[in-house]
Amino acid sequence: MKASGCCGKKCQIISSGLIGAVLVVLGGILMTVFDILYDHVISKQVAVVPGTVMYNLNWYDVKTPVYRSFYLFNVTNKEEFLAQKPGKYVKPVLQEIGPYTYREFLAKDNIQYLEFNKTYPEQVYYRQTAIFTFDQERSNGSETDVVTTLNFIIALLPGLIDHIFEEGPARDAIYTVFNKLIRDTDSEILFTMTVGEYLFGFQDPLLTALLNIIAPGSDDVFGLFLLTNQSRGWRDYQVYTGRHFPHLNNEITKYRNMSELPYWFGETCNMINGTDGTMTHPFMDKSKPTYFFIDEMCRSLHAVYESDFTVEGIKGWKYSVPPEIFQSPLINEDNSCFCADLNHTVCQHSGAILVSSCYYGVPLLVSLPHFLYEDGFYSEKLVGMNPKKELHEMVLVYEPTTGMIIKTESRIQLNIYMKPNKKVKLLYKVDDVVILLQVLICVLGAALMSLSLLCYLRCRKAYKTTKRAGSRKNLIIGQYNKDAELPTVTQNCVKF
Repeated sequence: MKASGCCGKKCQIISSGLIGAVLVVLGGILMTVFDILYDHVISKQVAVVPGTVMYNLNWYDVKTPVYRSFYLFNVTNKEEFLAQKPGKYVKPVLQEIGPYTYREFLAKDNIQYLEFNKTYPEQVYYRQTAIFTFDQERSNGSETDVVTTLNFIIALLPGLIDHIFEEGPARDAIYTVFNKLIRDTDSEILFTMTVGEYLFGFQDPLLTALLNIIAPGSDDVFGLFLLTNQSRGWRDYQVYTGRHFPHLNNEITKYRNMSELPYWFGETCNMINGTDGTMTHPFMDKSKPTYFFIDEMCRSLHAVYESDFTVEGIKGWKYSVPPEIFQSPLINEDNSCFCADLNHTVCQHSGAILVSSCYYGVPLLVSLPHFLYEDGFYSEKLVGMNPKKELHEMVLVYEPTTGMIIKTESRIQLNIYMKPNKKVKLLYKVDDVVILLQVLICVLGAALMSLSLLCYLRCRKAYKTTKRAGSRKNLIIGQYNKDAELPTVTQNCVKF
């Protein structure tokens, strides 16, 4: 009996050990299988194809509220500036006003999926559309506020004329007509109008007179963002869908039917790299930069990991655009192919990029707000610049498991480069380089929250994830009410 009892205890111990070993093995297998299934579900649901969470929530028709905010610079010393004489430059004194915030309704139309097979990544063509409605509660001011700023018709047209016409009698004749129209309409280098008119449409006597000559009967209403608002097919793209190739998710293959850009002066600068910024591939690697294309700048940029960042309880990775993007080619040789002439004033200084080559010769400069990261050259020409990294840097925050952007502060500032022009009387008296800012901050790049996607993939109830060192599953959590309104996100800023 004792032997039998001893055998029974030994058998129990052996059995328990075997069962434990089997459970450990099964647990390891299940964890491996779960990892595989988890990655598969994530990769499938973020693909840009009908039926996925990504497509339904924030791709085809963006459900998350998106806002675009504009800050303008008001010239406060108009009379003094207009009265300046050649050789006696008067700096414009600029007062930042705004924000003027608009709810932006984003959607895509003319969606066409291209033929593919499992050895060649699937692509989709689409056109981006946008409709703006003014949001008074989120604005500091109204559309009827008055702003005095640069008359961009006078400032931009000479560049366009020089781009189209070669030096000679034809160009001289056009300048003669242009100067006559300026005199006949009593136009000045600065003009005053409401914010709403400036952004989305106004009539100007000089523009009307010009159009009556070159295009009789055409619409003479113009605004900086008139064409963007109520747009249909304003921006067209072709991207990888990510189906079967998740590492290519949302990567742009063509922009306006171009696989490479024709604007710049070297193969590298003309490459279209990355996504539109709203999402990238799942399972990101913080040691690698993320690339995105900004059509207003006619180029791709990259951002580098800066820190962990939490948005609405979602853990993300904060990426920022580094200073070297705006460095002079004299400092950063990689920027050389963005300059047609390395001796050009803009190429000699850090802080801005001349983009006239993709805007038909008009002298547009792109910078970060208040010329953040500049070398002092631009701010010396103006009064009112006060760059601060925390307010003016370009930031994107991604949820790294899905590659979804959960916050963006895509700040860009558009400026006009001016210099003396003997063929235009009003421009003859300006300083060698004058930079007057148009729209200071405009929020571009939708801040699309991945909360709905994340919670969908993690069921519809609160729970805690198992914390394991190095596990991607630690990134999630919280509680989701499928009937609740999607979180409101303010699209933070692009400086124009």
